[in-house]
Amino acid sequence: MNATPSRSKIRQGRLFLLSLRVAWGRLPLWGSVALLLAVLSLVVAQPWHHWFQSLDGHRLQTGEEFGSLSEVFRQDHSEALAGLRRSTQATAGVLAVLAWVIGIFVAGGWLQVILERSHSQMMRRFCMGGARHFLRFLRLSLLLLFVLGLVRWVLYSAPFESLVLRQGLGLPATDLQDGRTLESLGSEATKDHILWLRDAVMWVAFLLIMAWGIFTRARIAVAGSRSVLVAGGWTMMSMLRHPVRTLGPLLGIAAVEAFVLLAVLGPLARWINGGIEDSPGTGRVWMLAVLGLMALALREITRGARYHAAVVVSKATIRSSHHVDPWQSIGAPGGPQYPVNEEGDDRFGVSV
Repeated sequence: MNATPSRSKIRQGRLFLLSLRVAWGRLPLWGSVALLLAVLSLVVAQPWHHWFQSLDGHRLQTGEEFGSLSEVFRQDHSEALAGLRRSTQATAGVLAVLAWVIGIFVAGGWLQVILERSHSQMMRRFCMGGARHFLRFLRLSLLLLFVLGLVRWVLYSAPFESLVLRQGLGLPATDLQDGRTLESLGSEATKDHILWLRDAVMWVAFLLIMAWGIFTRARIAVAGSRSVLVAGGWTMMSMLRHPVRTLGPLLGIAAVEAFVLLAVLGPLARWINGGIEDSPGTGRVWMLAVLGLMALALREITRGARYHAAVVVSKATIRSSHHVDPWQSIGAPGGPQYPVNEEGDDRFGVSV
């Protein structure tokens, strides 16, 4: 018989809360990833720390190393600061690529742990999942970069100017060729509205493409798809058929993340940073570091919650096949199949 995922019975409004709770319960996962990313940030900060330590004490005013550097200091050390910025930018670029690769690995780890639904040997299975799905997820990430680049080219290059500005608004072609694209408009407000609308479209497109990537990874993990293009195509069809069901949980998770960042961590960081010049000291610097680590932990918790929600929705929307889903039940081929317990499910079942 075809097994129906028990999570499909979970109300749409509660799914994002369940996903956050499940991700929160995987402390070793989000805690270790947050610490790893914090170590990468320390690599960028370390040259600055060593450079300031190498300065003689009389070159800095009291408390200046904790607040805004004076104009005199910036002028006296302009060449050294410029060289430090250049070297830091190169290092930061390499570390950004490394963080991107780590994110690809982490996605596979989260999906492996979520699908197996077991709390034993969590880190081992997390690493196994990251290695198992890495190459396919890497291809998918490259595809996402290509799609994002294509959308950006359409909105910020020749297609937008030709279709929207020239044909839609009737701007003369000479303005486009001379780079004075919007100067022929009679109102500065109209120009601003067009640019804001273009940025809003880009922002929405970015969110939709990222959501498509999340659900494509979930489909690859759930259905065992080997082709990224095929999985991406089926995921797009599923999102078009069920827009509320697929995007609703992600929006709920994003709302919780934005609330914590903007209403809790952000005001605390501004308050601590604002008091550095009045009462400088290493204590406030460490407080900012703790807040940064908390922001990284929040990012990883919501990442795990997104993949959990994507798995639940994917199981409910992927069409049943003639083969038993190994993540749904266990049992000998041709014999009885026993459902695997899932979070939030009180039915009889077995645990892996």
